[in-house]
Amino acid sequence: TLKVLDLNNINLCEEVGVQLAAAISANSLLEKLWLGGNHLGSSAVVIVNALKGITRLKELNLNDIGKCSFNLAPAVVSKVTSNELLEVLCLRGNNLKTDGVIQLAESLKNQSTLRIINFKRNQITCEAGEALASVISSNNRLEALYLSGNKLGSGAIKIATAIKSISTLKVLGL
Repeated sequence: TLKVLDLNNINLCEEVGVQLAAAISANSLLEKLWLGGNHLGSSAVVIVNALKGITRLKELNLNDIGKCSFNLAPAVVSKVTSNELLEVLCLRGNNLKTDGVIQLAESLKNQSTLRIINFKRNQITCEAGEALASVISSNNRLEALYLSGNKLGSGAIKIATAIKSISTLKVLGL
């Protein structure tokens, strides 16, 4: 059985995404899915929705998959809230913006297994930074948090305050 699917940077396009989603949903033992650097467009939502039956997923890398965040954030929220094993969530460069990150922050509050969060370059503002600060302060396993390339403003101060209580944090990118 397939446990790791690494399709990072292989020039997948939106048309392939639907077929890929069908293949992914057929593998319930998948633990790591790496699709970063492909131009999946709106099919990224179809792929994330295909993950609903996969309960062992530990790593989800959707870095730079194609600026479709108006639909991507709710789909990822659904996956995050239904997965108790997720350790790595990488969504760098997907134009999630403030609303998307606030939605994700709400779902991450109950996610105690996350070790790595990468939300670099997502047009995150102060308000979303504040929402993430509350998530950070409630996660006692967080090892790395990547938020550089955003406009966090005073949200960065809230995040810096929140990390004071986390002894596991080793990497912080603001």
